[in-house]
Amino acid sequence: MTLPLFAKKCEPEKPGGRVVMSTETMNGDEITEALVANILNTRYEDIDQETVDNTKRRILDMIGDAIAGAKADGSPELAELVKDWGGKKEATILGFGTKGPAHQVAFVNCIFGRTFDRGPLTYVIDGKRSPNHITETSALTALALGENKGIDGKELITAMVVGDDLAARLHIANDRAQPGQTLPPGTPPPPVARGSEEAFAAAAVTGRILGLNSTQMRDAFGIATMLSGRGGGATLGGPASPGGAGGRRGGSTAPVASPGWLGVKDPSFIASMARGGYNESISTKMGNGISARDGINAAQLAEAGWPGVEDPFFGERGGHFPGFASVHHPGRIIGDLGKKYHVEVCFKPYPGGRPTGAPTGAALAMVEKNDINTDDIEEIVLHLSPVATAAHYAKPYLIGRYPTMNALWSYYFVVASALYRKSATAENFTEAKIRDPKLQTLIGKVKLAHLDKSEGIELEVIMKDGRRFSEFLITALGNPANPLSRDGLIAKFKEQVEFSQLVDKKAMEELIGLLERLEEVDNVNEITKRAGKQD
Repeated sequence: MTLPLFAKKCEPEKPGGRVVMSTETMNGDEITEALVANILNTRYEDIDQETVDNTKRRILDMIGDAIAGAKADGSPELAELVKDWGGKKEATILGFGTKGPAHQVAFVNCIFGRTFDRGPLTYVIDGKRSPNHITETSALTALALGENKGIDGKELITAMVVGDDLAARLHIANDRAQPGQTLPPGTPPPPVARGSEEAFAAAAVTGRILGLNSTQMRDAFGIATMLSGRGGGATLGGPASPGGAGGRRGGSTAPVASPGWLGVKDPSFIASMARGGYNESISTKMGNGISARDGINAAQLAEAGWPGVEDPFFGERGGHFPGFASVHHPGRIIGDLGKKYHVEVCFKPYPGGRPTGAPTGAALAMVEKNDINTDDIEEIVLHLSPVATAAHYAKPYLIGRYPTMNALWSYYFVVASALYRKSATAENFTEAKIRDPKLQTLIGKVKLAHLDKSEGIELEVIMKDGRRFSEFLITALGNPANPLSRDGLIAKFKEQVEFSQLVDKKAMEELIGLLERLEEVDNVNEITKRAGKQD
């Protein structure tokens, strides 16, 4: 490696070898060096208690999400397929208890964890939301590698936090539209990016746990751009995913270019709806699994001596961004590096994309307060403020080849289902429940309308006898302004484990206890052996 980072611009080195950076006179290579140093040298004691507590909650949440996902349509077959592939028994497939190579196990567990789209998400940095789905890769990657290497709970937390922080810093480097919306007026579009932030997080987690040196860690990121985003070639660019996120993250069809997002009144929204619905695929949950596998393999290849692209984040020929000059806000990448760790802060109580959380919550509140027979409903109107409107959740509803995803990403479905079943659980998003003819009829009565407020949603139900019920929510449960309580998170965990029927009650209670005092756990194998069927 070269001389110490920022030799002329560093503050004194903190205990543990971490370097606190200045934002002056920086370049892409120096920023990459500093990011790598932060990943490898951060200690558990460097992380503030709020971030530690948040991370423990996210790990518990993701294990519950994955155990529920293990029972979903197609999941047993996936677990059996990986079992048939064979290989070293390094880590545990959650729910089933089957063991396999860490990279294959992480691939499966991350797919399970995203199945009901219920995991933690979204950074809030300097008051600005930055939606992302890093936890759904980083948590279960850390768990698989941690089991393989027998790390303790403190190292599990630390490895996950530095991976999350890296992904956040790369994500906020450029301005981008909120999912399903458009960029504010005058905002330059983000550059085409190679690789995925989820894969970089997985590579960081793996590199940290494997004990890579700084050269190997850079190589791991360089290899990750090749595996997850076609990086390393001789030409710039490549097909961008919607919103400029890069990599293989599927699902979003956010419109581009608008004078300012107007929600259901926006011309691009109207045009998008006129084109009709589209059939969501497995790409959303598959993306988290692929990113986990790519990140682990990238770090393993680097450990074996394989070189990556020269500049994994800012190299014009193969980096994540097409050159350092393409980055809108390089200072954001290193702001408070080593002092503050960015992690995702939204927790979903219900299945579905984050924009469906408030409509679901409003429907549940309505049926809790009122005796509503859904057979007697004439019409259901969901009024959406501009910030609550996401085009890909508002598209016409249809059932395609993957009904669970069609339901999870539909305003129409989540509202009708919550009113009809008076609940919002994983079981409600299985194909058998989705295809209920009475529910499908009710979905046809849902309409969308504009809410003349700056934020929030209002759900209105009109009965055949003329009665009207309404419920307004300004923000969804689980957002920082309306946090999900500890009891709410534990209730969600139990609901999901009980749905799976794969983990017995005694093991479930022991799991909760271990995860709530994770920093005291000597070996994460104590967690994984309770998170699946026992032989």
